[in-house]
Amino acid sequence: MSTADDAPKAEMLDPPMLDPHQDPASLTAFAAYEQRLLAARRRFAESRFVTDVIGRKLDDARFEAFLMFFTALGVQMTRPVDSWIRRAGERCIAVGFTELGHALVKHAVHEAGHDALFEQDARSLVKRWNAKDSRHIDAAHLLTLPATAGVARYVQLHEETIAGPSPFAQIAIEYEIEQLSVTWGPHFIRTCAAVLGPDVSTCLTFVHDHVALDVGHTQFNRTQLGRFLTAHPASLAALAAAGAAALDAYGGYLSDCLELAAQRAYS
Repeated sequence: MSTADDAPKAEMLDPPMLDPHQDPASLTAFAAYEQRLLAARRRFAESRFVTDVIGRKLDDARFEAFLMFFTALGVQMTRPVDSWIRRAGERCIAVGFTELGHALVKHAVHEAGHDALFEQDARSLVKRWNAKDSRHIDAAHLLTLPATAGVARYVQLHEETIAGPSPFAQIAIEYEIEQLSVTWGPHFIRTCAAVLGPDVSTCLTFVHDHVALDVGHTQFNRTQLGRFLTAHPASLAALAAAGAAALDAYGGYLSDCLELAAQRAYS
């Protein structure tokens, strides 16, 4: 169980610090967006991932099973990311949002291949499980599981955003999801080590990588979001809706992993 010292702090629900060097108009527009996202961020902070996983309410078997499903299904969540960002950028350019569009297309290359880290982690976790549990798990089967409801919802959100009237909302999706790594990632890593031992760190290369990388990515997304809101204030509702939907869908994926983990751990 978590202690008062290592539990997530309430201030993590507050909007992040804004860059004082940003244009004042951009800061004002961004603050309005942040205010609209408070409810969705609080829902995530009260989700089962935070209360049960980071809160250490799972026994070791279910915790380890959660990690296997988290990484295996995570391949489906991350494989299309560079394509989603590039295609959203191309659509932004096509409909006249050229500055954001070019920024997204350029940024997309930094997201390519991250699914390979998730796949590597899934295989490592399966090997770790099989070394000490007679209930053998086949990594190939795990990596070909059908999309869960949460995964499907997450994919659908991206595709509808790209094809719909607000392709610029991709920047809000990226901002909210990459900010999760920065906000919750360090707690998640510490919890994994505390529950399963420090050696499990070698099976969490995706998480470690993104806790480091997504600091810069979050700043990029924040800057682009602020600029776009300043230039197009009427976009606020669409951006906030996409950001909130992304958090809810991602929370659904994590809840799906918990359900699958319960079935596996107690079968």
